[in-house]
Amino acid sequence: MIWMRMGWAAALVAGVWFGGTLVTTGAVPAGQSAAPTFTKDVAPILFRNCTSCHRPGEIGPMSLLTYADVRPYASSIKEEIQAGHMPPWHADAPAGTFLNDRRLSDAEKDTLLRWVDAGAPRGDDRDMPPAPTYTDGWTIGAPDVVFSLPEAYPVPASGTIDYQYFEVPTNFTEDKWIQAIEVRPDARDVVHHVLVY
Repeated sequence: MIWMRMGWAAALVAGVWFGGTLVTTGAVPAGQSAAPTFTKDVAPILFRNCTSCHRPGEIGPMSLLTYADVRPYASSIKEEIQAGHMPPWHADAPAGTFLNDRRLSDAEKDTLLRWVDAGAPRGDDRDMPPAPTYTDGWTIGAPDVVFSLPEAYPVPASGTIDYQYFEVPTNFTEDKWIQAIEVRPDARDVVHHVLVY
C-alpha cells in the first residue's frame, strides 16, 4: 500500500517535471470493463429493438433516437427491462424464430443495465451509428386489403381503458393465405398495443 502511494507520488512528480501535466491513458484496470456508452453500446441496441415504436409519430410514448431523448428515461428503461415489460414480445417461441423478434439478449440487457448504473454516459459522438431509416406509411408495403373498425371508438382524455374487443368483418367468401399483417391505429399516441386473432 505504501509503495503504491509512493508510486503515484513519483508519477505525479514526473508528470509535473516533464511537462506540467499528468496524462493518463484512459485504460481500464485489468478485471474491470469500461462502462457502456450511449453512442457506442446503447444506441445500436435501441435502434435494433426499440425505435420502430419509440420515435416521433409512432406508438411509443417517447422517442429513443437520440441521447437527449433517452437520457431522461434511463432509470425507467432499467425498471422496464428488469420487469421484462420492454421491449414487448408475447410470442412463445425460441429466440430467432421470428425475423422481427425484438427481445433483448442477456448481453444486451446487461449492457443497458450497466449503462444506467454508470450514470448513463453519452460517449464519443464519433461512435454514434447512423439513425435507422423507416418507411412512412405501411411497413409491409401496399396491402391487398385494409379492414377498419365499423365505427370509431371514443377515447377519453385521461385514464386507463379496459381491454376492448372488436369484431371486424372481412367479408371474405373463401379461406385466404396471409403473408403479412400490420395494425396502424389512427390515434397512434393513445393506442398502446393491439392483439389480433
